[in-house]
Amino acid sequence: MQKAWKTAALVIGLGVAFGGGAGQAGAGVTLMPEKPGAIEYDPKTGFPDHNGGFSAMVIVIPQSQLAEFDKTDGGARQVSRVARAEPGAQLAIKLVFTGLSADSSGTGEVTYDLKVLTPDGQIYAASDYSHLAAVRGPVGDGRRVFDNRTKVVLMSFDPQDKPGIYTIKAVARDEVAHLEVPLATTIELVPSAAKVEAPAVAPVKAKKTHSRKRRRR
Repeated sequence: MQKAWKTAALVIGLGVAFGGGAGQAGAGVTLMPEKPGAIEYDPKTGFPDHNGGFSAMVIVIPQSQLAEFDKTDGGARQVSRVARAEPGAQLAIKLVFTGLSADSSGTGEVTYDLKVLTPDGQIYAASDYSHLAAVRGPVGDGRRVFDNRTKVVLMSFDPQDKPGIYTIKAVARDEVAHLEVPLATTIELVPSAAKVEAPAVAPVKAKKTHSRKRRRR
């Protein structure tokens, strides 16, 4: 794990800067993703969570898969949505959305809030972010899938973090249409796999056996 993350396990980075397979999990660190597959998106209805025509989804993926979002529009994006992870695993929180509106110049803008809650409901590592930039620029009809490559929240659990279910809450905001979509997902932190050593066992002394000699008659 990077030294800069010892005091704060969550950082904001430029999504483009972390593409190309950066941030592999370290030796001995385990990611337990769901099966790789297409993000749940129906071109007709958008993502399951929506407000009017604007819909969005928040997912946790291995940081090494950020390069999938650098693919050109229409390219298949195969990502693993991480369900559980050990301390030290390098993760990225991705926001995907569609159905955004454009102003009179054809420009759309989406921002988002995000926070991570510990198993006991506290804010994790000061991760209470507001109005992060997701996208701003020409959006056409707004029907293709956009993502938050402008600002991506990266995270890595520390060894001292409490195992359990961590909840990621977000609000995606279409600034042109003035629409908000509340979002949530979870990730379980599991303890690092420990090497189980066999307990020391005292050697067992063999019992002496006495054989009786037959008397000669």
